[in-house]
Amino acid sequence: MINRFRQLFDRKKPVEETKAADQKKAVDHAGTRVATMQLTGRTIEKTVVLEPGKTILQHAKDHEVDWQHMCKRGTCARCRCQVIEGYEFLEEPTEAEYRRLDPEEFDEGFRLGCQAVVKAPGKIVARNKTYF
Repeated sequence: MINRFRQLFDRKKPVEETKAADQKKAVDHAGTRVATMQLTGRTIEKTVVLEPGKTILQHAKDHEVDWQHMCKRGTCARCRCQVIEGYEFLEEPTEAEYRRLDPEEFDEGFRLGCQAVVKAPGKIVARNKTYF
């Protein structure tokens, strides 16, 4: 039986190779660039096509990015992430985020991945940064 770490390690591609493949996918059939989200998990980084209405965590799970999470309700904060670019393309923070995150964290661009819903197309860059 192979442990989970070994599966992730064996599946991991060089970052440059992954980025090039993901950038090719970020072009629609007409050849124009589409809105993307760059996700950085614990060991995997991917650029994915943005889907409004989905959370950052849903994007990460759909594209097999190793994003930490446990509850999906905004109480555990394992999905905490820093939105480096594209904060304006996300819905306003939820009550769960206001209860869990400090005002200083919002100022630094932190959100809960399970609560941060994409509202409009654009470029978003997010990095999973859990407390522990």
